[in-house]
Amino acid sequence: MSGGKYHVEIPSGVLEASLRGRVKQKDDRIVSVGDLVELGRVEDAVRIERIVDRTSALTRHGVAKRREQVIVANVDQVVVTVAAAAPEPDLLMVDRLLALAELSAIHGLVVVNKIELAGTTDVPSDMAPYVDAGYDVMRTSAKTRHGLEELAERLRDRISVFTGQSGVGKSSLLNALMPGLDLRVGEVGQRKGRGRHTTVAAALYPYPGGGYVADTPGLQYLSLWEVDPASLDTGFVEFSEFAETCRFGDCRHRREPSCGVRDAVERDDVSERRYASYLGLLEEAEGK
Repeated sequence: MSGGKYHVEIPSGVLEASLRGRVKQKDDRIVSVGDLVELGRVEDAVRIERIVDRTSALTRHGVAKRREQVIVANVDQVVVTVAAAAPEPDLLMVDRLLALAELSAIHGLVVVNKIELAGTTDVPSDMAPYVDAGYDVMRTSAKTRHGLEELAERLRDRISVFTGQSGVGKSSLLNALMPGLDLRVGEVGQRKGRGRHTTVAAALYPYPGGGYVADTPGLQYLSLWEVDPASLDTGFVEFSEFAETCRFGDCRHRREPSCGVRDAVERDDVSERRYASYLGLLEEAEGK
């Protein structure tokens, strides 16, 4: 969106449309990247008449205001991107993004980019808990093009959103996958080892061969929006088989006796670090 105008793709191309006043009054949703809309014409102006119900949405708690912020709507796949180095992976952010994807019924994929900096193509040890949980962890390099062919296949015919910290190379990956896209990229700061924001707003691009990909601004913090504490454990897929053995059906896996998830953590069947991430999110969801 720019100056109150939205860029809308139609079969013949892309046009600009504004939001009709009565839509603002009847629908409290804000038009977001990835939304399907119905258009109308008022004299020579194209107007958005209705926002079609979303099949899914990647959302977070708004930073400035207490409301839901939709990052991208109607998503099939969340590509959680980290760097092998520079910047160091923010594993809490990865846990939050994967939990958000699971709670939104969106497929999650982990991509470790910049593997040329690691000197090996092996899965980094700190990514092992995600492999153990059942996630595919891909290794890529936008610079050497390692892993890009496999990643390209995962994107085809899907609506995928690339997300993660600043500086991990999301825009560089998309530039390598989609020649001619020419997204702006930046360097990681030497002093603090943090990435700089180069993508300032989410944007959706047609993907060669079918589907769409979205690039999003690098995240420094992610707070989940109105998560039911009782269902938060479903955001951690490795908990499911052990939660079935909990004594209480509403177990939150914190202090309850005979908790299957806590027992699994003690046996190292569930990552202690991932469990700590869950407890942190649980406190947030409960408003503590």
